[in-house]
Amino acid sequence: MKEKNRANIRHSFVFYAAAELICLCICRLYVLPVPCGIFMGVILLAFLPKWRANRRKCILEDKRLTDAQIYMEQLLYAFMRQQKLLSAIEEVLILFPEGNMHKTLQSAMHMIRYDYEEEDVMERELKKIEDAYENDRLHTIHTFLYKVERIGGECDGMITLLLRDLNGWRKRMDIYRGDCKKARHNVVIAIFVALFVCFTANSILPARIDISDSGVRIGSTIIFMVTLLFIYTRMDKKLAVNWLMHGADDGAYGLADKYNSYLAYDEKKERRLSVCLSLLPIAVTVFFLSKQSFLAAAIAACVSIILFYQHKIGHALAKKNLSREIEKAFPKWLMELSLLLQIENVQVSIAKTVPTAPEVLRPALEDFQKKITANPEEALPYLEFLKEFSLPQIQSAMKMLYAISMGNGGNEREQTAELVERNMNLMEQAEALKNEDALAGMYLLFLAPALIGAVKLIVDMTIFLLAFFVQAGNL
Repeated sequence: MKEKNRANIRHSFVFYAAAELICLCICRLYVLPVPCGIFMGVILLAFLPKWRANRRKCILEDKRLTDAQIYMEQLLYAFMRQQKLLSAIEEVLILFPEGNMHKTLQSAMHMIRYDYEEEDVMERELKKIEDAYENDRLHTIHTFLYKVERIGGECDGMITLLLRDLNGWRKRMDIYRGDCKKARHNVVIAIFVALFVCFTANSILPARIDISDSGVRIGSTIIFMVTLLFIYTRMDKKLAVNWLMHGADDGAYGLADKYNSYLAYDEKKERRLSVCLSLLPIAVTVFFLSKQSFLAAAIAACVSIILFYQHKIGHALAKKNLSREIEKAFPKWLMELSLLLQIENVQVSIAKTVPTAPEVLRPALEDFQKKITANPEEALPYLEFLKEFSLPQIQSAMKMLYAISMGNGGNEREQTAELVERNMNLMEQAEALKNEDALAGMYLLFLAPALIGAVKLIVDMTIFLLAFFVQAGNL
């Protein structure tokens, strides 16, 4: 342990020393005064602990993700063989001779074996494992296996489908994490390119016009460097995240209100508001036309047109955003429903999923549940579910769900398995959308150094031109 601590101290010293040396070299290249170089060194010193903490967290979260994936996969295989959850957990424990997963599973097994005070001790201990490794799939697998053990029934087919889903998720996560690491490398390259371009632009300026002592140039250089440090820190933080919780309803708060607002849209009322908002720009357009200011009149006219149709534009954007969120949330709900269908009928399964459903689906599901409770054999509630958003995958899944509820179309177990298999394709598309959204933000960080570098160049060139004109005027 002492040797390990000494190694960590040596590593930390080398890391801090190398970072400060690079900072000093960059400050000298940019001809910053010694006090400014010291100031930048102190600023960098404030960032370095955060970078090291991110690195440690990144390693930890990678390990947690790998452990959770192995645990879920091997638990399914073990349960398929033994049909006993405790025996399956005991078999999986052998794969983790040490570490946090070993402690978590060992504690859970001990409590399950020796705690006789609570009837639902198994469910409680499974919940503790889920709390240690928060993941929707882990919860789904635990819930399904626990209910199968209690109620019984054939489960090999569903376990095979769950293993397929788990394998697909692992591949998508590997691709996404690889893309994140590439994005970080690209940001590092963009930062060094921005530093090199700004240094080169300053070094090729005529030597007889020296702007190195300009306070504005020194200040802009410090701001430029500190901004680049913030950009890298922001990018670095995106890799030090809980991968197990990636895409789990993040940013979904308030979607139920947006969904209800979309349904409550009153076109006549919104049109009247749009007309009122466009009156002033129309008047401004007429005024500029009377003054023959055609450019200003054109701008005012464009504003008036946008305001006149703002209600349609806003409604269309709301539909597009909600459709995207629904496409991401629906497969998660359908997977939970499909597993419940192994042991419950359609109406009961739907009722049990409503409280834990994604927020964007909850209002529609509550209304849907009321309709099928009042008319269990009516097809219309299934056909009208989320029809406002014209999502064919959802309409197809709901038609199949109706067929299962009525016992039509063949073996109910085969139909449910087909529903789960179709849902896996939807989940793949939904997770691809989530990964695409996350990577879009990283791409903006890749563009940021170029933008900051361009601003820095504009400031330096402006200072140079002013110095040039001053020197020319003194001749």
